[in-house]
Amino acid sequence: MVADEMGPAAEENVIVVTARRREESLQDVPLAIAAFDAESLERSTVQAVQDITTITPGLRFGVEGGKTSASVSLRGIGQTPVGGGTPGVVQYFADIPLPSEGSNIPTYDLANIQVLKGPQGTLFGRNTLGGAILINPQAPTRDFEGYVEVTYGRFDYQELEAAINFPLGDIGAFRAAGQIRRQDGRTRNLDGGPDFDNIDQDSFRLSLLLEPFDGFSNTTIFDWYNSDDRAAGIYLLQHNVGAVPGLSAILDGQIAAALDVQQQNFHAAYGGEAGAGKAHSRAWGITNRTEYEFGDFKLRNIFGFRKSRQEQLINSGAVPTLDLFGTPFTLFSAAGLNDRRYITNETQFLGDFDGIEFIAGFFYSNDKSDGPSGSGFKAFAPVSRARPAVSVHYENTTYAVFGQVGIELTDQLSLDLGGRYSWDKVSSCGGSVPGGYVDAATCVSVADLGLSTDGVGVVSNKSEEPSWTIALNYQLNSDVLLYATTRRGHRAASVNTPLFESAFTTGGIAPGCAFTTPPATGLCPDLRPFQTTGEEKLTDYEIGIKSTFRLGTGRGHFNVAAFYNDYQNALQFLNVLGTGIPQQGAPDTPNRTAVATNAADLEIYGVELDASFSPSPNFTVFLNGAITESKVKSISLPPLAGFSFSKDSVTLPTPKFAGTFGLNWILPVQPADGDLIFNADMYMTDDFGGQTGVNLPGYQTANARLDWKNINQSGLDVGFYVKNLFDENYFSSPVILGLPIPVATVYTGEPRTWGISARYSF
Repeated sequence: MVADEMGPAAEENVIVVTARRREESLQDVPLAIAAFDAESLERSTVQAVQDITTITPGLRFGVEGGKTSASVSLRGIGQTPVGGGTPGVVQYFADIPLPSEGSNIPTYDLANIQVLKGPQGTLFGRNTLGGAILINPQAPTRDFEGYVEVTYGRFDYQELEAAINFPLGDIGAFRAAGQIRRQDGRTRNLDGGPDFDNIDQDSFRLSLLLEPFDGFSNTTIFDWYNSDDRAAGIYLLQHNVGAVPGLSAILDGQIAAALDVQQQNFHAAYGGEAGAGKAHSRAWGITNRTEYEFGDFKLRNIFGFRKSRQEQLINSGAVPTLDLFGTPFTLFSAAGLNDRRYITNETQFLGDFDGIEFIAGFFYSNDKSDGPSGSGFKAFAPVSRARPAVSVHYENTTYAVFGQVGIELTDQLSLDLGGRYSWDKVSSCGGSVPGGYVDAATCVSVADLGLSTDGVGVVSNKSEEPSWTIALNYQLNSDVLLYATTRRGHRAASVNTPLFESAFTTGGIAPGCAFTTPPATGLCPDLRPFQTTGEEKLTDYEIGIKSTFRLGTGRGHFNVAAFYNDYQNALQFLNVLGTGIPQQGAPDTPNRTAVATNAADLEIYGVELDASFSPSPNFTVFLNGAITESKVKSISLPPLAGFSFSKDSVTLPTPKFAGTFGLNWILPVQPADGDLIFNADMYMTDDFGGQTGVNLPGYQTANARLDWKNINQSGLDVGFYVKNLFDENYFSSPVILGLPIPVATVYTGEPRTWGISARYSF
């Protein structure tokens, strides 16, 4: 699945990747890459981008910020679920970088998915620390073709997917594809309402290729996606007795009873005041890629526009509605609305002559709020009390120039030199604006009033920083490639919102502070040193070998990469719930009750293996794995009364070990003249990072699939799959962990699911 020799007809199947902005065989690229073509994605039953976690060891997808958001980590580099900065691992769709909010791209009608490991930025797009994930849709072709696929599975899973491709004479082609997905909730609602974790998603994509004359091509893609899912169920993991002075005697017994029920019902959750919650997502985008090739040179421009709206409501406390002196009472619940617009443009100039390949480019991006946006966190409050609405409006602007040159020093030795310089600016208006969630213009108008007690204000920050790549590549022979590289990546400075200006967030004396019971008055925390964040910098060093080999009549590949990261000013996620800030009443409570801060310097090192062997073209075994060690060198952050942070508090997102073992077998029988293909894999992971140094336990999952291909040479395929074959119970992402509050809560992984699909291709 990961390399180009795996799967049926191993000697002929070569995965082509575009990691260096040109088409190359995966084995010829001197970079650590995991790549999956359409057949590989089908064999592993990849139904969402997150599913590639189990076939890309070292990569993790989470939903810490909510079901509509993707929190991605790779090689020890993760993402804080607060702030508006660039993710540590950036996802691209059709060469357009995606935000973390609304990045759960459907995986229908894809050409491939490529996972590039390590800092990126001297060849294209955004600068990244941990890597990039390139999601490439099927491009229009000059043939009339298409397919229709239907799937039915457990929890009444229903999927209809189709694509059709039309040639447009000598000038181009048109392709249309779409998908409808439905599934009942897989997590039972212990309160008796609608179940959690359902699927209600529709999407389509239109692609137009125009090639009116030689050397010129223009591809325009319009994609649309809508989901009306309910929230993911949240599991009550732990009860911290006595965590709330004055209320513990009343609430602890109720929380303990809820925990007892939860422990007997793994795939079940309480809705509380939030009910079944919301995880609504709507996005559409336009991508245009124009290329003109003249002689040894090519000019390319990639433009992207994207509109995204996400709405969430979750019972983050994972307990039912409690009773406080006869009053219905909420422990914790959270809501969010994020309406944004994204524009990117990238211009590239490429050349290849006299043993020199080069690319030079310019990148621009701007993303900002495009409607009412914000978050609301309700804590320790009667159900009847209105949920606080904190408006949040980030605007990020990036300008960058980049380039890389590859020089053939000898027939076997080549040198890559790349550089980038980025200018980044972020500003945010936020706070408890009268009227609830408001648009950015309204927020700014209130901020302009200059009131010092409402927390509504504009916070700005900017940074500029170089990045680079230096690599030596040695083609020992036609089967062995050796390489060594060092790269610098950075993540731009950012801000925390809203403006910390009231007594509640500036170390004043105010009612409700220090967890005293209102209307008592206590000392409040001073959050002003956390108003902005600085740049993160990462320098990596990587050596690797990519090799293909023959053993008798069999063929295989063996790839190994070893890396070392020097990671400075690493951002950490600090939840302020334990600092004494009142749970209700503070107008400038941080967005999502948390701040990001440059807290740690780290060193991260590891080894990654990707290997397969095909003793015959019809049988392949494969093994891949990642060992990642993360060490905290030092801690540095402003003092915060009531809050302790040590080396043990640092969140290290990547497990020390993760690996996958599997096989692919074309059975030696051909019923109705069609191939029977069996695929199975086992994924295992060590404990992995949760929050504030608290890890979630490791687990193992197995998947299997049997496909009957091209029955009676009719173009009809039938497949049967099972995911999480042994019904392993495991946790997938944290919600609230490691804090001095009454509960710790997490998301659970999917239970065993199965399905049968039929696909007709023409």
